[in-house]
Amino acid sequence: MSRAKSELAVAAWGAATFGALLASYSAFRPVRDALILDGDPDQLPWLFTATFIAVSVVSPLWGAAVAKSPRRVVPIAFHVFAACALAFFAVIRANTAPVTVGRVFYVWSAVFNLFVVSVFWSLLADLLGPGVARKLYGPIAAGGTVGAFVGPLLTKELVGTIGVAGVLVMSAVLLELAVIGTAQLRRVARDVETMEADPPVEGGALDGLKHVARSPYLASIVGYVLCTACAATFVYLAQAKIVHSALPSREDRTDFFSTIDLWVSAVTFVVQLAIAGPLIRIVGPGLVLCVLPLIQGIGIAWLVHAPSLGALAVIAIAGRSATHGLTRPSRELLFTVIPRADKYRAKNVIDTMVYRLGDFGSSWLNKGLAAAGPAVLTLAALPLTLAWLALAAWLGVAFRRRAKETS
Repeated sequence: MSRAKSELAVAAWGAATFGALLASYSAFRPVRDALILDGDPDQLPWLFTATFIAVSVVSPLWGAAVAKSPRRVVPIAFHVFAACALAFFAVIRANTAPVTVGRVFYVWSAVFNLFVVSVFWSLLADLLGPGVARKLYGPIAAGGTVGAFVGPLLTKELVGTIGVAGVLVMSAVLLELAVIGTAQLRRVARDVETMEADPPVEGGALDGLKHVARSPYLASIVGYVLCTACAATFVYLAQAKIVHSALPSREDRTDFFSTIDLWVSAVTFVVQLAIAGPLIRIVGPGLVLCVLPLIQGIGIAWLVHAPSLGALAVIAIAGRSATHGLTRPSRELLFTVIPRADKYRAKNVIDTMVYRLGDFGSSWLNKGLAAAGPAVLTLAALPLTLAWLALAAWLGVAFRRRAKETS
């Protein structure tokens, strides 16, 4: 097989696998967001706290699991989450402690989202070098966007027939399809990059944390991720209050969230397919990473001073489309120039523990700033945006330097 055909095969299997993963998650996301608003949205910081604790427990376990055969552990992780989805199907169908199960499900789904996506990109960063990744990350991310469109579409069409519990079975099946895709991806990637079979990852379970603390490059990625999580949490908490007030019906909330998810997926697909790849190649990941801070900074100020469903829809679609269409492939590219052990351990710490630390801390920060008044909350968005932009620019320079050293 020629190199061009091999790269096409990697892009196709990578896109299909990522599509199955995001379809699995996005199928139950609208239901999750609707269910949690049955309660008081002011209690959301407690759920962010619980999620951070859960991720803090899972992350070291993952660090220990990847020690001997990391590429083989990735599909096992997908099997575990599929089994969890089936367990939730059983308890939700039996209507066992619905409020408590709903809260546990929210925490689990947040861990699912970050962990499953993180380990997929860890595998890609391990299989592909920075040169190939520059060309293929855009199309692969676009495949995920197709999945993110298909997931809520399936939920919207089928939930009336199969119910909320049935959606979880559908998600488990999609995860198992991703396992098949992972095996094929590993096979075709061998024709693109020269790799050892599956060498062990050196170090211990907590080495990811140590490496993040010692590396200025990884620490800068941490800073960028914390800013991303902080802004996303501010928008999410504003969304919860607006939707809780405007849409008291669970069905109306589910329909609203599904509609936003479908628009996000459609816009993101166009961005990833037509813009992300060429833009990253031309200007590099640093400048592309600057787009999201500008959108979110403006969005936070808008929601604080003119909250409405219309404003929320525009900001959610623009912010999440930029996150998935531009920021995600650019940020994942940053991990292609770090040591192999860090691609599994340090990257997972950043994508899970650090991100949820940002959710946890910023949710309580938002609560305090909101109590002080809208002017204070808007003012806080300015230094956040400036620091975010500075980190993006520095990471772009550092990535180019590392890419030259590894080429």
